[in-house]
Amino acid sequence: MTATKRKPSGAGEETRARIIQATLKTLKDEGIVGTSARAIARAGDFNQALIFYHFGSVDDLIVAAVAEMSSRRMERHELRLVEATTLTELIQIARELNHDDVTADNMTVLTQAFAGASGNPELGPKLYALLEPWTNLIATTIERIVADLPGALDISHDELARAISALFLGIELLDDLDPKSANVDSLFDSLESLAKLLQALMQTPLLQALASQSE
Repeated sequence: MTATKRKPSGAGEETRARIIQATLKTLKDEGIVGTSARAIARAGDFNQALIFYHFGSVDDLIVAAVAEMSSRRMERHELRLVEATTLTELIQIARELNHDDVTADNMTVLTQAFAGASGNPELGPKLYALLEPWTNLIATTIERIVADLPGALDISHDELARAISALFLGIELLDDLDPKSANVDSLFDSLESLAKLLQALMQTPLLQALASQSE
């Protein structure tokens, strides 16, 4: 069912916020399979017709809910990532931010929403577009950190950022299937070891000399 979306005004903003929070709660508690207009309305204790009045469809509501959650997360992540000055610090901060996201069930909401977008030609592209600011943030942070390191100039920061985003979404899906396996902790341990190795490698005299010759 799809209806024409209405422009929010006054009390409408409060209603929209209430519907969005109910949607995030439903995604977290029921998963994408259980996220229907009826389930969202039940979680927020309102008439499900309000969903279509304010958002037009459940798919558009899911996009709006993920966008709202992403906006809140983005501000905190930007403030923390700017503190990173080395690859190792970047991984350590990313570990802390991921822990906060997992504790707040943000990653559960994201993985459920993206799982529901698979094969959906309308929902998929809209959710994927929400990843772009995160990809840019990660790419910019990586570029800033490795800018002065020899041998780092040929790294595609955008592609690396996309790979990191895909990696974390995938690892969260694995943890949802097997919460006791600690996939995320193992991943961060491996990434931290790799970061230390890359930093040491890029600072070796031989690589610095090779990088100087190629400039």
